[in-house]
Amino acid sequence: MPDTIEQLKNDILVSSGLQGPGLVQRLHVLWNEVISENETLREEGMKANMLNRLMKAEIRRLKRQIAKLNKQAFGSSADHHPDKIKASHSKDTSEDTPPKENAAFSGKAAESTAAGQKNADRPKPRNTNGRGKRVWPDHIERREIYMGTEDKKCPCGCGGPIIDMEKNETLEVIPARYYLAVRLYPKYGCRMKGVIKGTKFAPRIFPKTVMSHGLMANAITMRFGWQLPWYRQENIFLSQGVNLNRSSLMRWSNRLANEALLSIYELMEQELKTNSERLFMDETTLPIQQPGKGKTKTSYLYALLRDDRSFAGNKPPVVIYYPRDTRAMHNIHDILDGVRAIVQTDSYAGYGQLGRPATPVEHITPVKCWAHARRNFTDEYEFNKTHDAKRVIQIIEELYDEEKKIRGRPPLIREAHRREFSAPILDRLKAFLIEHSDHHLSKSKMTQAIRYILRQWEYLTAFVNDGRIDLDTNAVERMFKPTILLRKNVLFLGSEEGAAAWGIHSSIIETCKLNGVNAEPYLKWVFDQIAAKLPRSQYEKLLPWNAPVEFMIK
Repeated sequence: MPDTIEQLKNDILVSSGLQGPGLVQRLHVLWNEVISENETLREEGMKANMLNRLMKAEIRRLKRQIAKLNKQAFGSSADHHPDKIKASHSKDTSEDTPPKENAAFSGKAAESTAAGQKNADRPKPRNTNGRGKRVWPDHIERREIYMGTEDKKCPCGCGGPIIDMEKNETLEVIPARYYLAVRLYPKYGCRMKGVIKGTKFAPRIFPKTVMSHGLMANAITMRFGWQLPWYRQENIFLSQGVNLNRSSLMRWSNRLANEALLSIYELMEQELKTNSERLFMDETTLPIQQPGKGKTKTSYLYALLRDDRSFAGNKPPVVIYYPRDTRAMHNIHDILDGVRAIVQTDSYAGYGQLGRPATPVEHITPVKCWAHARRNFTDEYEFNKTHDAKRVIQIIEELYDEEKKIRGRPPLIREAHRREFSAPILDRLKAFLIEHSDHHLSKSKMTQAIRYILRQWEYLTAFVNDGRIDLDTNAVERMFKPTILLRKNVLFLGSEEGAAAWGIHSSIIETCKLNGVNAEPYLKWVFDQIAAKLPRSQYEKLLPWNAPVEFMIK
């Protein structure tokens, strides 16, 4: 018979006589205390276990956040295949990357497509290890330097002639150097009229400064084209004994942007907003110093891009940058006011009313980005190794594989190919997402990633029925690379005027790059034309895609 408390009480009563009830009472009290203490310990254990689980979840969250921040700071910006094999459609080589031989805008879609096919079949001049005979461009100057004896005879004194030449080529550089152009304008004593006649000075945009058009074209290109801050340029001047303060460079640059180049910027913007079929839009941060407060505030730089080369469009590529104080929706509506085109963006809420009736952006067709949708799953797989995330990435990879086959083709061809090959992939992806949406915790990153795609499904799949649409917004994200590099170098802007100049200079220089135009000589030519009082009605010929052929990058 199993022992129990009641049995123990009876045994104590029988064996202890008169003291039995007292012992039973003591035993009963002690037992209740043990039960109470045990219950307290059990509750504390449950609380400790719950706290432990919460702390483990918090540690996982913080580790994930640290890994993500480390990737942003030190890792590649591209999204990688789950098997760690770099996808061919990563951020820098996405499906919308224009063919490399089409750096300069040709204006003829058929020629562009044919050139792309020809370039694909052209053998590489060097092997994959970078060895082999290098082929130099024809426009590079070649200087022959004779390295033999003066009398061109055998150096031993036998008188033997030269019978052949061996060639050895090295690439040399002539370092940039500054000089003072002292222009002498004669004064003539006119005998006929008995007066002194002077010579008209060469026109300059700002004649009361030592700034030349060539100097400022170089300084602006160095800053906004090659991300060289003013203080580094100041040190370059000092290395040659020229004391030219950075504040002077900044002041001249701002004046040129906000006075001389503003009309060209506005013409580019007008062309972009009124004559485009498909646009990309995105934004990044731009710190601006707050006077007297010793700190910066976060402003934003928006980019609006037209680049139709992915669907063999015949309009020149152009990008316009807009500095704004905030990321508020009204700034987006202000920028896109009057636009009647497809606008492809990420899923930031500020773009949420694009295409909505009775708004300034009602005539816009909104489209979303597959790169952003995919990034949620690549992060999930990288940090948590979720198998379903890997499968989603693989299916999206199939979409990009199909896009590579039709890159640079006309819209109708792209549309037909997508309906035949991409639509079934999308059907399979949607079915997979719906089936597995209940397999994960409701607040997990995986569930959020699934809901993101399903919520944006209409805007993500619009590309199937319109060959002008690309899969992602990587084209406009690439337009921020110069801005991000310069932002890291300069740390912050000093004024709103500097932010406006940043937008104007960056718009012109990046549009030059898109059209294969050498920005520095182009800017000098533009300054010369403006200084010569070119009528505003003729400023259209100053636009980057209308630049003279001698400014094209060979």
